[in-house]
Amino acid sequence: MQPETALQQAAVSAVIDIPLAEAWRKLEDFSSAHNYVPRLTATDIVSEQKRGEGAHRRVYTGKSYLEETVVEWLEGRGFTIRLHKGEKPMPPFREAYFIYALSEEGDGSTRADLALQFAMPWGRLGSWLGGRITGPMSKQLVQVAAGMKHFYETGTPATNADRKRLAGAVSTAPASD
Repeated sequence: MQPETALQQAAVSAVIDIPLAEAWRKLEDFSSAHNYVPRLTATDIVSEQKRGEGAHRRVYTGKSYLEETVVEWLEGRGFTIRLHKGEKPMPPFREAYFIYALSEEGDGSTRADLALQFAMPWGRLGSWLGGRITGPMSKQLVQVAAGMKHFYETGTPATNADRKRLAGAVSTAPASD
């Protein structure tokens, strides 16, 4: 049996100027990703379960979609979703997960930590390539976090201009190799 490769990661965080309980109410609405993730045009929950472990959605960019299934649910604090298409992981990854984590920041604010964890195929070459793509992934995560900040604070869907304006409020974490 081949040992599992450690997951690589790109991560960011942003402070959202709303209380944790309010941020959680918005995050647990599993149907709202298209309001803050760049290029998403719709979100459709395809499982009977609307929240919690096992909830399954499709996120669309035009007519194409990616599937996301909750694999871990931490009530009031966040969740982890597996990114896939059918039973196969999101290409080009061998496995891929998106993590949303919320924590109290003080003064009625919430810290949102977002991470994309992944394992590449192709052994050492894949690990090396994975290390090279964490920078571009972090830039995409900055856009997601900035859009999330805008949507959570205002209740209106984020535009590219909103994400650009708020990108400076997002901090990046060192990439893990």
